Amino acid sequence: MIRRHSHDPERNAARYVSGELRRRDRARFEGHLLECEDCWREVWLGRAGRRLVDASREIAPPGLREDVSAAVGFVAPRSRPRLWPVLLALVGIAALSVSGVALVRAHREPAPIASALAAYHAGTFTATGPAARRAPDLSTGGLLLVSSARVDLAGVAADGFVYQDTSGQRVLLFLSNRSFPSARGAVSHPGGPNGWQAAADGLTLVCGDRPLPYLLIAGNPSLIGPAERLVTGSITST
Repeated sequence: MIRRHSHDPERNAARYVSGELRRRDRARFEGHLLECEDCWREVWLGRAGRRLVDASREIAPPGLREDVSAAVGFVAPRSRPRLWPVLLALVGIAALSVSGVALVRAHREPAPIASALAAYHAGTFTATGPAARRAPDLSTGGLLLVSSARVDLAGVAADGFVYQDTSGQRVLLFLSNRSFPSARGAVSHPGGPNGWQAAADGLTLVCGDRPLPYLLIAGNPSLIGPAERLVTGSITST
């Protein structure tokens, strides 16, 4: 029940959304919502938050649920006309919850590997400039260059290249002067002393350091082998 001396938007909205109010108090509160911006906002966010958390409960690890709840609280709108940015934020949070397991796993990877995985999922790079090296030609393997850039993978400077085949499947290639750290669960791979291969987020990763450090990522593992042969056959250490 809403009274002037007990007006607590957050508490009242929580009771309303959870169904704790009796029928008469619920009707009074709904009438109050037409006049009170604060309560209206809390109810809107409460319902949105519950839907998102419930939707992610089965697929997201416990840590992500707290992140969703915190994000919902962080983006609380100040007024009704500003709901569209909140809606966009909540859509983004919903997408995050759907891919929550993959994202949390990525965060457990070494920072440069997590950054490379994020670039694959985004399908593009946050460029720091143009690529310093010419892109290796992978066209004989059915992969055409889509984009290239100089990137910073959490402190590892690299040239990043996005390739794509005719069906739209992507392969990302990173070339650097520094060896890449090993991904979680990596096993030895004949790509030099620091060569390894791993699976993460449903992707296949292959890394080597001959003739210079490289990292390949693909969703289709059958694309990795041919791409690696072409890469190592075409790149130089200069």
